[in-house]
Amino acid sequence: VPSSPCNLHEAVRRAQAVIAAGRNGAFVVEEEFDPSLPAVSASPDALVQVVLNLLTNAREASESVPVPRITVRTRFASGIQLHAGAGEKPVRLPIELRISDNGAGIDGALRDHIFEPFVTAKKNGQGLGLALVQKLVREMNGRVTHDRDEIKGWTHFRVHLPVAGSAKQ
Repeated sequence: VPSSPCNLHEAVRRAQAVIAAGRNGAFVVEEEFDPSLPAVSASPDALVQVVLNLLTNAREASESVPVPRITVRTRFASGIQLHAGAGEKPVRLPIELRISDNGAGIDGALRDHIFEPFVTAKKNGQGLGLALVQKLVREMNGRVTHDRDEIKGWTHFRVHLPVAGSAKQ
């Protein structure tokens, strides 16, 4: 999948529009966008698919709480690098997209395996959404991680991507 310069915020809005069109009534997503971010190096359609999967998971995870909340934040996250093969320079991944929800979180037994195919906690899930997210993000020279803040009750998925023009195309 060839990468090109992409506006991260446009990708988030496109994904939200797809979800709103497919559901009865939209769900509210709180946006915390850094308007100064440069374009990222990504496949536009793959980036929308990544955001779509993460937002859909966040919505499903937070449906069971009394006041469901989902936030999407973009920011510079300096110092994050993806180490390429031996002898290659690491790729800097300074752009962070964080999708968070206040749902119950991922079962502790599954947390280390959620990016593997066929791992799911959903009754009707196939366990392919997060595996696809990881595959697409890796193809864009990025990385995806997740963590749980048990004290505040939030699950965070973070996608780190290179700035357009900074990675090998």
